[in-house]
Amino acid sequence: MLLQNRISRSRMLLPTIVIYAIAVWLVCGLVSDGLWLQFSCFAISSFLMVELNNGNALIRIYSRMVSCSFIVMVCMSTFLMQSASAMLLSICVVMSFILTFITYQDKSSMGHTFYSFLSMGLATLIDVNIFFFAPVMWIGMFFYLQSLTPRTFVASLLGLLCPYWFVSIYFIYTNDLTLAADHFSQLVEFGKVADFPVVPIGALVAICFVTILSLTGIIHYLRKRINDKTRTRMFYNTFILINIVTIVFFILQPQHYVTLLTIMIVTTSPLIAHFIALTHTRITNIAFKVIVIVALTFTIINILKLI
Repeated sequence: MLLQNRISRSRMLLPTIVIYAIAVWLVCGLVSDGLWLQFSCFAISSFLMVELNNGNALIRIYSRMVSCSFIVMVCMSTFLMQSASAMLLSICVVMSFILTFITYQDKSSMGHTFYSFLSMGLATLIDVNIFFFAPVMWIGMFFYLQSLTPRTFVASLLGLLCPYWFVSIYFIYTNDLTLAADHFSQLVEFGKVADFPVVPIGALVAICFVTILSLTGIIHYLRKRINDKTRTRMFYNTFILINIVTIVFFILQPQHYVTLLTIMIVTTSPLIAHFIALTHTRITNIAFKVIVIVALTFTIINILKLI
């Protein structure tokens, strides 16, 4: 059995990666900088990635590569680990996927649809531009999950706007709408298209690497999707849709790189995990080794920048 297959199917993989992640967080200032909120959000989102994989059988063999890929990519992007908003956003994104996938072919799933878009609504409090992903998710629900109906659409709108019902109470109480106006004004603020110099070099390298991983996973999945069940294929089609849209958004408005990379990591994790766990050729084994070496190299470089 090739190295990539031994590792991807090992029951020791997840515990090993967890120890690795804790070590990276400690070096990056978990204790010295007090990154306990960020670390807690990271731990929750990593656990949710495990549930996303287990609950939907994303990999048809025993493998923890989905959650492990997520952990490695987050640890590689050390600037995300410093951002509480990015770590909170990852929880919202993963939770939204988990709840949305429950609605698969269930046209009466107003409850899960509401809570799925409630997660997205909470994410818009962190970055209002997440609103632009709502139509993309509706497209995925209509074409792939087959769960979008007038009733589930209304439920999604209610969930999306629900957080603002409570926030509006605060604005009314303080009689200060300035913060709300500033928040929503970001929806119409557009920077230069493909203005990549605004992105720090470390973040740009991380995004390029994650994009390569996502494209590798997409190409592999489109070639081998016939081996998966129809239900699983629809889930991966949703990941691919969101992933491609995120890449396009980054090209159009790269200044939102923190939010977009956070989403890309979540959607890329199942795609590259599928590639690593379910391929078994000499070339893919070499590709796996290259991926590991590059990820570790980027992690070390980014850690050295923080120290």
